This record gives sequence, structure tokens and C-alpha cells, in this order.
Amino acid sequence: MSHAPDDVTMIASEIMDALLDAARPAGAAAESPDDSHPDTRLEAHLAGHRQWAADHPAEPAVLCRALHFWTHLHGILSLELAGHFTGMGIDPAELYDNELRNLTP
Repeated sequence: MSHAPDDVTMIASEIMDALLDAARPAGAAAESPDDSHPDTRLEAHLAGHRQWAADHPAEPAVLCRALHFWTHLHGILSLELAGHFTGMGIDPAELYDNELRNLTP
């Protein structure tokens, strides 16, 4: 399986480290939702597939929060670059701001 060039991978890893740090609750361990919550299965999956988080000590709940944030932000950026918000009258900056406010618990 091929991947991005090493310089891109290094930058992406640094960004993910920052996201994982920001997604960790201040002063306490992240709490996992109860077994009925949809994130529980994803957390269990992420706990067994941590290679994308490198050596970061983030708990599965933090991995889940950071991954949700990254995919939301990536989606907003992709939609904005493709011009999909133009006809909707939506200000992408408001969406970005909302994602940033919701990243930290």
C-alpha cells in the first residue's frame, strides 16, 4: 500500500498530534460513552488501530473525538473548495468556528 510522500506524512503526523492534544479533556481522562452509544464501537475499533496516532498516548475516546473533528473539518474544506456553499448562502467560516469550539470538551 502506498502513502503520501514522507514530508507530507511528517506534517500530517504533527497536525494529528496537535489535534489529539486539543481533544483531550483538561485535567482528567476522557470518558467513554456507555455501551449503547454509537461511538463505543468506533472507540473499540480505534483502540486496535492506533498506527495513525503514532506514539501519542491518547485514550480511545480522545482518538474518536480527534478523528471526528478531522473528518468534519476536511469535509467542510472539501465542500468549500468545490464551491458547494456558494449557492447555499452559508458562510464556511461559521462552520469552521463551530468545529473549533466543539473540539475541546
